[in-house]
Amino acid sequence: MGHFLDIAYRVLSVKNKPLSPEEITKIGLKNGWLITRGKTPTESMRARLSTDILDKRDKSVFMRTASGTFGLREWARPESEYIAPRFKKSLLEEDIVVFPASSLRKYVRGRGLFTTPPRDRRKLIVELRPMRRSLAEKDFSVIQLISVFIVRFENKYLTYKRTRRLPESRLHGYYSMFFGGHLNPDDILPLFDVFDPKAAYLMLKRELEEELRLPNNKIPNLVYVGLLYDNSREVSTQHLGVVYDVCLESPSYIIGERGFLMNSKFETLDEIENRRNDFENWSCIILDYEKERLTT
Repeated sequence: MGHFLDIAYRVLSVKNKPLSPEEITKIGLKNGWLITRGKTPTESMRARLSTDILDKRDKSVFMRTASGTFGLREWARPESEYIAPRFKKSLLEEDIVVFPASSLRKYVRGRGLFTTPPRDRRKLIVELRPMRRSLAEKDFSVIQLISVFIVRFENKYLTYKRTRRLPESRLHGYYSMFFGGHLNPDDILPLFDVFDPKAAYLMLKRELEEELRLPNNKIPNLVYVGLLYDNSREVSTQHLGVVYDVCLESPSYIIGERGFLMNSKFETLDEIENRRNDFENWSCIILDYEKERLTT
């Protein structure tokens, strides 16, 4: 890990409680474990810990337990981690793809999951352009394009809870029955036709693998379902979901973003319906669609 991080791990393991960088450094120096010629060892310790968490995220052995204190990730559940404001900000400083809100009616007619591909479907690809996510969230003249993967095994659907590590505070604590996220500018070229998963398979595979890892890295065939939109809430009017069905060959999986997604499990539609209020609005639309699909 590096000298400073090795010492931080040693000190935290011995003390078995969260400490500030100053305390970790002081203990390391006092015991002769930390060897440095730098004039500001405390700041070096703080920087090493912060950078390790920022770069490795949930794979870092360290975590912030509060503002200015650090602990070991093995001690606590992911939802107990304190997220520094600049970390959340970094998630909003990525470039995503958007298209003019004035064109939305070409593709959807209102709230719901629309399974009939619109006539102007290829025009959607042409209209896509890159935009900084933090700016797009404030700009209601554009619509952000989102990948949506419904993951199921036999008659059960994979659900999870969203933690506060996600920048969208409105979703904190809610469950979802889909995976996915913002599409990035690098996806525009391979995303030649969002209605043809075979043409965009490599990109879609990469998108899904960011959140979900399957045995042998095998992603099953993806089937286009439709476009998802919800105008019942102001914030939802800024997003358009491209929905795909992912039918797994086995119930084995690993959550790829454990610090962001937790409490994952397979549930039947009845089980999800029984706690509908735990789920965010897009998942409720998907739930209703799946229930209707299975009864017709």
